[in-house]
Amino acid sequence: MSAVKSSFPVRRQDFEFDEVPRHWVANDPFMTHVFNALSALFPDGERFFVASVRAVREKIEDPQLQKDIGAFIGQEAMHAKEHGNFNAGAIKEGFDIPKLEGWTRKFLSVADLPIFKNDKTHLAVTVALEHFTGILSAQLLKREDMVELIDPSMRNLWAWHCVEENEHKAVAFDTFEKIYGKDIASYALRMGIMVLATTLIMVAIHAFIVELMREDKQLGNIKSWVKGLNTLWGRHGMFSAIIPEYLDYFKPSFHPWDHDTNFLLQRWRKKTGLTA
Repeated sequence: MSAVKSSFPVRRQDFEFDEVPRHWVANDPFMTHVFNALSALFPDGERFFVASVRAVREKIEDPQLQKDIGAFIGQEAMHAKEHGNFNAGAIKEGFDIPKLEGWTRKFLSVADLPIFKNDKTHLAVTVALEHFTGILSAQLLKREDMVELIDPSMRNLWAWHCVEENEHKAVAFDTFEKIYGKDIASYALRMGIMVLATTLIMVAIHAFIVELMREDKQLGNIKSWVKGLNTLWGRHGMFSAIIPEYLDYFKPSFHPWDHDTNFLLQRWRKKTGLTA
């Protein structure tokens, strides 16, 4: 019998960020800072995800899920590394990313309050935010017009990250259900944590955008604000478009692969030359 292999690979990356323009999304400050804000969240956020899954890994007996947890940890560690490297480049552009990373740690510190400081709740936080990042990543991959607005120096970083978020989108969820089951208490915890976690993450993203626009001396750029907010929250906006998939999480029978994104994975692996 052949050894069990993970369902997806860990790809070692080493992107270069020396030639990234200041406004690298559509030559627009607001949209650039949307992505800069997300990147400021990623290093500490990804490390939290890794720690929460690693803390309970020994309780998993299923060999396939064990392999997938290992690949999940590898992918998330690589995401943290590459976005950390990009953030260092943003610092050179005069943006105070360390301040935003400090804010990220303050948001995450909510998980260390006594009521939340346990393995089950930490894993529930990861499950919730993995759903959010999975559907947001899929939305970006669906919006090829949006991807084309990203400067070529950054496009492959985001395509790679979005592909991998969809490859491993069910790992934390499956780990939670294997260990803690589907009883009403576990379901209620996941629902409550989803509301709290996504409220905090949306506050964080928008607060980071405001701060980055301030540092960029673009707070008064009304045209950029109006266009950017419409891109996020308009009728076909990136955030407004994911609301139905976000709400699916609250169905008792929900599973991340109810949203089949294999067609996106196949398309973008081919476009970017990523191995399957």
